[in-house]
Amino acid sequence: MNNLRKALSITLIIGMLISLFLLYEHFSPSASKFCTFGKHFDCGIVNKSPYANIDGIFYLLTIDFNLNLPLINVSNINWFFDLITANAFLGFLTLLFLFILNKNPNKKVLWIKPRDNRKWVISILIFGVIYGVGYLFAIQHFVLYTYCLFCLLLDIAIITSLILAIKIKN
Repeated sequence: MNNLRKALSITLIIGMLISLFLLYEHFSPSASKFCTFGKHFDCGIVNKSPYANIDGIFYLLTIDFNLNLPLINVSNINWFFDLITANAFLGFLTLLFLFILNKNPNKKVLWIKPRDNRKWVISILIFGVIYGVGYLFAIQHFVLYTYCLFCLLLDIAIITSLILAIKIKN
């Protein structure tokens, strides 16, 4: 495994660990003070907000932008849907999948052929950048006016992973 692949694997593992903390923070009964650094850096506010899962997109469009759309709230159906809609969980699964693809660049994983591994890694990371850095950072900056330090660290890990994945040649 060359140095770029090692660096990508390490970055993805760091992203997984950050995602696990964010998952814990999202499902804990109360926000921890571990990630609170004044009024502008508070993981609890970000992770406990209605924007902290995929339902947050509908919340933003319906409540904040006053669009005449149904307010969809699938996370309250049962624990499974709440787990699936949590951004940290999706981030963790994505990073785990990327790690598996990166670990076996010449081996077929699920339905993905070896020659397509890099394309899948880059595509999923681009989605992560658009969703995580684009949407979630915009929510923190323009709507909540506070930042989650671990969310920002996860954004850095995703951007770094994307840069490394682009630099890796098959």
